[in-house]
Amino acid sequence: MRKEDIIEEKSSFINWVNSLAQMDEELWFLPFREGSWGTADVVSHFITWDRFVISRRMPALLSKEEIPSEKIDADAMNMEAGQYARSGISKKMLISEFAEARKELLLLLEKLEPERFQELYPGRDMTIGQYFAGLIEHDHKHKKEIEDHWERYVKQTSRQ
Repeated sequence: MRKEDIIEEKSSFINWVNSLAQMDEELWFLPFREGSWGTADVVSHFITWDRFVISRRMPALLSKEEIPSEKIDADAMNMEAGQYARSGISKKMLISEFAEARKELLLLLEKLEPERFQELYPGRDMTIGQYFAGLIEHDHKHKKEIEDHWERYVKQTSRQ
């Protein structure tokens, strides 16, 4: 995936997440299904992973160094994201934190030369562009989950 496309895709999520401010407070926390996350949890999850990429991936990519080998406890990171979403932080503040983290990531992506996105991602059998394409795919998976959930909620509440 090309640099411009990655930046455009990652950037478009800022407006989309901002649009979630109009979501009913009840729906903001309502799980997608039993034992699942709600919208607030996913927004917090986006923040957690953007910050991870900012602090643990981008420095090595920008300096063209090897990405440090490390054990990532994704489950623990995701659990912390969910706890943070339900810690009492307001919807407005969580959305603002998302926008801030995503903009910081975009600024770092801007610093990478376009040709770097065709290079192999250090230590992986994919290009840097493919790595970010995977992150975008992940964003879209959660976006669809939230939009489907919102649509079901609106249909259900309009019948009542």
